Amino acid sequence: MAKEMKWMGAILIVLFAGYFINSFQQGKYNAKSDRIFNIDQTDIFSIEISKDNESLKLSFNGENWNLVDHDTLTVKGNTINSFFSTMLTLEKTSLVSKNPDNWKKFMVDDSSGAKLRFLDYENNVLSEVTIGRSNAEWSSSNIRIGDNPEVYHTSENVSWQINPSPTYWGEVVQADSVSSGIED
Repeated sequence: MAKEMKWMGAILIVLFAGYFINSFQQGKYNAKSDRIFNIDQTDIFSIEISKDNESLKLSFNGENWNLVDHDTLTVKGNTINSFFSTMLTLEKTSLVSKNPDNWKKFMVDDSSGAKLRFLDYENNVLSEVTIGRSNAEWSSSNIRIGDNPEVYHTSENVSWQINPSPTYWGEVVQADSVSSGIED
């Protein structure tokens, strides 16, 4: 019986060692710093979005966000607020590739990905990312940060928010009519 206990103990030790080695190996595929953007919203004065042949620039004048070159549109408050609340808390969840040859597969190369750049008051780049749709995970996007070769999954699907269409960000605001056509 004592001999059987020794064998059981040895098998248990081998299983625990295998588990810890596997956990250590899997840990290499997790992101070290989870947040993608380590910037404050108050430091952002311009947002540039480009995808395919379309591009858009939003600028902040200290009070309001404006669409550059689209004077007839007013930036939708709920759209810009939702964008910031999602983007500035966005996290990378897992490493999917370190190989630049796979960028096209993950839609984060220059031709298939959407570029997002945050700029400061002096038009210095605070952060730049390339975002692509994830075919494997509908609830996340693929992201490449700057010129780094790594591609990560994100904690949320944000590819739909990286939209270079002016009408996604802005709307025509009708002037309030002074008279309603009803006389008192």
